[in-house]
Amino acid sequence: LTVSGQLEAEVMAMSFQDVYTFGPTFRAENSNTSRHLAEFWMIEPEMAFCDLEGDMDLAEAFLKSIFQAVLDQCPEDMEFFNKRIDKTVLETADNIINNEFARISYTEAVNLLEKSSRKFEYPVEWGLDLQSEHERYLAEEHFKKPVIVTDYPTAIKAFYMRLNDDQNTVAAMDVLAPKVGEIIGGSQREERLDVLDRRIAEAEMPLEELWWYRDLRRYGTVPHAGFGLGFERVVQFMTGMGNIRDVIPFPRTPQNAEF
Repeated sequence: LTVSGQLEAEVMAMSFQDVYTFGPTFRAENSNTSRHLAEFWMIEPEMAFCDLEGDMDLAEAFLKSIFQAVLDQCPEDMEFFNKRIDKTVLETADNIINNEFARISYTEAVNLLEKSSRKFEYPVEWGLDLQSEHERYLAEEHFKKPVIVTDYPTAIKAFYMRLNDDQNTVAAMDVLAPKVGEIIGGSQREERLDVLDRRIAEAEMPLEELWWYRDLRRYGTVPHAGFGLGFERVVQFMTGMGNIRDVIPFPRTPQNAEF
């Protein structure tokens, strides 16, 4: 049961340049929320000769393309959702398509949250991961449109993300959307073998089990980047449904797999 097809997609991108995976994904996190599933489908593009800037550009263009295609091909369905489920569905789609996404660093995001008058349930502090309430505040109240947050602290991100020159942050990005929070997560990958080995050691992972992944760097690699988009989460966002369990035929959640 895979949590992601990313590492294997990196292998294929070294041969075919631009690739993607689309398949079922499994998470054992005990997250009983309206936007989490234990089993979901994920779309994961991986691009060779691509940096973080290109990764963000593709993520934004991808979301805009999805929304435009649905409006063009399913106008009656979208009218139904706008009338019966959430009266802001069409407004949200227009907001996605016709606005440039805001782009800020994690450090800037923390500063904005600290300066806001909002009282959050979870603490806001540099070095802590952003919670859903923080993400939604940025997208819904501050920017009032999707926002891409970049350059997260090294300690809260995965070992394969490219270490920035400041040695404290990595070239990661999350796309935060109104109503759902994080909808896309991605990064530029670490292509330097010595840095990758150090990050694997820091994560206390066995080097020998990742021999094939390390060989990609040992025998020649290129800058590359990619991201993951949860299919059900984008359907939830697009249709205005309140719970992600209502946009998948057989929802499987922590401690609940009846089907």
